[in-house]
Amino acid sequence: MDSSIEKTLNALAILQSPTILREFFRSRAFSARCFRLVQALRCHQPALGTILDVGANIGQFALAAHFHFPASRIHSFEPLPDLYPELVENSRRMKNVQCFNCALGESTGHIPFYRNHYSRLSSSLPIDAANDHPRYRERKTSCLTVDVFRLEELSERLSVTGPLLLKMDVQGMEREVLQGSGAFLSRVDFVLCEMALVRLYQGQPLFDTMHALLQGFGYRLVAPLHLNRGKGGIVIEMDVLYAREC
Repeated sequence: MDSSIEKTLNALAILQSPTILREFFRSRAFSARCFRLVQALRCHQPALGTILDVGANIGQFALAAHFHFPASRIHSFEPLPDLYPELVENSRRMKNVQCFNCALGESTGHIPFYRNHYSRLSSSLPIDAANDHPRYRERKTSCLTVDVFRLEELSERLSVTGPLLLKMDVQGMEREVLQGSGAFLSRVDFVLCEMALVRLYQGQPLFDTMHALLQGFGYRLVAPLHLNRGKGGIVIEMDVLYAREC
């Protein structure tokens, strides 16, 4: 199926709900993809106490998560200084949402960050030269420096109750976020991670590497919740849910 037709059908399916339709008109952060992703998440885990939204952009995932898990506390992390005020504004109507203007990584300090014209592609990794998949052809970037913290160090500032979900949409930096979580990771019940099947960013770990890493941290694969198709209709990324082994 053509990707544009598929996206249209997905959006129409989501907007059949009057309450979701209201969010479509109310919020600039509305994303049909995120609503479908969180719907799929809720099928596997109907209740969450805390959600760490790492790579929040302007609050698309937070909006969908708040809609489907209204009692959950959401901590949203977005490093880009020009997007952060929009994230805060879009989160204003949502109770129990706390926003942080920083990246999460393996060490605390500062890192270079490539701000892409299409902001969702922004990353501390440059786009791979061989990557010519749709959307990723947008290579108009500017480099700036952003603050980065280890999740383990920030955890004392977070109000956390279980079950706890760590959602990562960080464009190739998933491994660094996990490695910077330290002992706090033992409190994370679920990990929802965007994983690449082809190299989209320079030095990006692919699915096999990330899967082995999560298994090493004591997680099992639950299910892929969303597939992102690229050039020629091939699957290039997956949003995959993992659960901590009992």
